[in-house]
Amino acid sequence: MAVLLVVVYLSSHTTTAAPIKSAPLSVIVTATSDHRVATLVINDNAQVVIATYKDGSKVESGYPLGFGSKLIEMFSSQKGLTIKSSSVASVSLLRSLLPVLLNVLFVGLLAFFLLRRMGNVTGKVPGMSALKNGENVPATRFGDVGGVDEVVDEMTEIVDYLHNPDRYVALGAKVPHGVLLVGPPGTGKTLLAKAVAGEAGVPFFALSGSDFVETFVGVGARRVREVFAAAKKAGKAIVFIDELDAVGRTRSSGMQNGATEETDRTLNALLVAMDGFEDSSVIVLGATNRPEVLDSALLRSGRFDRKITIGVPDRRGRKRILELVTRDKKLGSDVDLDDLAGRTSTMSGADLAFLANEAALGAARAGRKAVGQEDMLAALEVVAIGRARNSILVSEHERKITAWHEAGHTVASLKLEAADAPVRVSIVPRGGAGGVTWMDADDRHFVSKSRAKADLVVLMAGRAGEMALVGDDFTSGVASDLRVAGRLAKSMVTEWAMSDMGPHWSDGMDMNAEAAVAQEVDRLLSEALATAQQLLADNAALHQKIAEELLREDTLDRSELDALVAQFA
Repeated sequence: MAVLLVVVYLSSHTTTAAPIKSAPLSVIVTATSDHRVATLVINDNAQVVIATYKDGSKVESGYPLGFGSKLIEMFSSQKGLTIKSSSVASVSLLRSLLPVLLNVLFVGLLAFFLLRRMGNVTGKVPGMSALKNGENVPATRFGDVGGVDEVVDEMTEIVDYLHNPDRYVALGAKVPHGVLLVGPPGTGKTLLAKAVAGEAGVPFFALSGSDFVETFVGVGARRVREVFAAAKKAGKAIVFIDELDAVGRTRSSGMQNGATEETDRTLNALLVAMDGFEDSSVIVLGATNRPEVLDSALLRSGRFDRKITIGVPDRRGRKRILELVTRDKKLGSDVDLDDLAGRTSTMSGADLAFLANEAALGAARAGRKAVGQEDMLAALEVVAIGRARNSILVSEHERKITAWHEAGHTVASLKLEAADAPVRVSIVPRGGAGGVTWMDADDRHFVSKSRAKADLVVLMAGRAGEMALVGDDFTSGVASDLRVAGRLAKSMVTEWAMSDMGPHWSDGMDMNAEAAVAQEVDRLLSEALATAQQLLADNAALHQKIAEELLREDTLDRSELDALVAQFA
């Protein structure tokens, strides 16, 4: 029997199988209805039916999705017909369960994400990496901070307290446990906080106010408690909270949504945590550029009771910062940091660091072995205005108008004693500007009336320069000048009492006064334009020469301008 089975098995596999022909589904359905089919094999996975006719021939055909069940239903009662199906029932069941399975999968993934997120924010403090880094004392020192000498002197007291707390305790003195650093972005608040920790030799816990803000109930408050508990455990430490306004905003008293309620809970936790530092050597430094939105409870005695303002550096501070940010760069002998400090008025420390890096990148792209003064000046233009748009197509007529426009600014600034002197003028398009005239601005704390009027004339001299070339067919290129001049003139009228309207207009105004102010602003601008036109007419040859040189060279620096002025002295 065993041998017989083997022979049958072998013979069944060595017999040549009948070829299978393809045909439309209608052919198989018709043949089956006519009782000419002996076997139907329905493969619902592949959506294929194979019909074996009673004469031994085979025909196959594809069928639409779900039609396998219909074939079984149509011919299951036919006598003499054998139907073999594959996965029809299981596939149908799967199709019916598929929406349920997808919903379960979605809910499961959502729950996994939420639980994992909750685990991260509760099991690990905001940026647990920040706490891990806090175990190390920063390498930054006060010598790495420039342009804020007075602030450094004030922060030295905190460093001394962390070094010698007993000396202060013996005298009954209490050093503030919360110091609020206020200033524009990029002025070095974070760097200063690191320097305090580095000088004191204590761990530094750097966080952002946004790290505490979450939509999950209680997460922000828990983060606050964990951070401050870790700092307190360290004994002496600096906790630095950047963007303090993100968590310390004034609490709302009206209707609240979930986000504001969570923010308020987080702020309450912060207030309580800071109260717990009364007898500890943990100093909290907060930084913000929006102190007006902070809750008053944060600013009371015992919390952030000392406020230190950090502004943009003056010329001496800018030079010191430039020395710091270029100390790791190879500078050429022609680099004049003092000159750069004079040209970078109103720039922050971050701007100056970006300038130095941009100059180094430019020198590297040009294949130079050292950063030169020209690289620094090119980087200054990138930082202040934007990259040169060399690909833009500018017609020769527009270039000529731009040259006469910028030459107008230049001549006015050269000839007006109260105005800033020009150091560089260019007609290369940058950012949204078609050209630019750079002034060697000093650091002014007050603006005199003569200085304000001179600035108005210089601003309006661009329009006057165009009018000297094209008459009344001037262009829209004066838009930026007019905006600045309009703001300056309005300040002269409403804030500084530098107009014929008198000092009583410098306070509040009613609607009638607004109209009078607008009329006075127009008068000042018209007067400045007339003065600029007369000035350019008196120096028409110099004006034309500077414009021609700009068309030839695109950019002129101070030495080239001085040489042109000497020709018409």
